[in-house]
Amino acid sequence: MRSAIAITLVVLAIGLASAHEKFKIVGSVTGLKTGEIAVKAVDGATYEIDMNDGTVITDKNHKKIDRAKLVVGEKVVIQALGHDMFDLEAFEIQLVDR
Repeated sequence: MRSAIAITLVVLAIGLASAHEKFKIVGSVTGLKTGEIAVKAVDGATYEIDMNDGTVITDKNHKKIDRAKLVVGEKVVIQALGHDMFDLEAFEIQLVDR
């Protein structure tokens, strides 16, 4: 019984250690590469955020739109997951002016 509890606690601790936090970045697109977007945020910092096939591009009403509409200069709100601001992966990129 004690070993089962100990194993459960270890699994729970590992799960919590690998958990991601949610981040919201508001700013303008300054660069686009395959699998990455660079955004100059309203706080003045520039963030490079990973994108993948699961990243959804939406308009201001959160309706999916074509990825080709994402261009440099576009104002965006990015919802991302990561451990900190230097390790982010976007799951939604909202185009504010569309």
